[in-house]
Amino acid sequence: MWPYLMREPFPIGTYGLMAALGFFTAQWLLARELGRRGFDRRHADTIVLLSVLGGFLGAKLAYVLTETPSFSWSDFFSGSGLTWHGGLILAAALNIGFFLWKRLPLRAMTDAVAPMLASGYAFGRLGCFLSGDGCYGLPCKPGDLDEALCMPFPQGIVPTELAVHPTPLYEAAVNFLLFGVLWRLRARVAPGVLFALYLVGSGVLRFLIEYIRRPDERPDRLFGLRDAHLVAAAQVALGLLLLLAALLASRSRVRAAARA
Repeated sequence: MWPYLMREPFPIGTYGLMAALGFFTAQWLLARELGRRGFDRRHADTIVLLSVLGGFLGAKLAYVLTETPSFSWSDFFSGSGLTWHGGLILAAALNIGFFLWKRLPLRAMTDAVAPMLASGYAFGRLGCFLSGDGCYGLPCKPGDLDEALCMPFPQGIVPTELAVHPTPLYEAAVNFLLFGVLWRLRARVAPGVLFALYLVGSGVLRFLIEYIRRPDERPDRLFGLRDAHLVAAAQVALGLLLLLAALLASRSRVRAAARA
């Protein structure tokens, strides 16, 4: 793979480059979407900043608290060890707090953000793939449906000579597809539906991909499921509840308008 874009006069990693591209793309698209919805476009800067800070800190905290045998500041400040669900939870909490502080409508704001959550995650997974950071799938077996896609990562940050499932590439592809679906639907669904669909779609995708991810040192928690499985399942359940609530609220508004 290609862990570094350049090493001299200073190193620029491909993961950092793709993450930055994902955040800048999300900021640009989010500003457009907020303007279309009648909100201050400048809120996009704050939302992306909170997502960067919350995503990194939450991912690191979840890693050192759930995956390392003991807490170490060296693990916290190292360039590796980022846990997806920790970043998602803290970034979401910070942004929801911002929406409440500014008295912005939660359903409209989370809907505006939803497509960019998918695209930002996809860019990050492309970075994982290019850098070979160890987020690989299981070794491939003869006859696997996607055997032709399997590959070794001898030059990765975490090298492997085995032909493994390139799970970051799988996740990038399906999340770009999810982004396209959400972007297409953004002006066609009731308030709250878009964000609920994101939670359900991305949760299902993450739950399934975890079955072909290398377990590494991530422990099983319940019924052979790892932390990522459990958070993804909770995400799907929350998404279904929010979807039901959004549809019921939309039906109530339609009935109220008909009586008026």
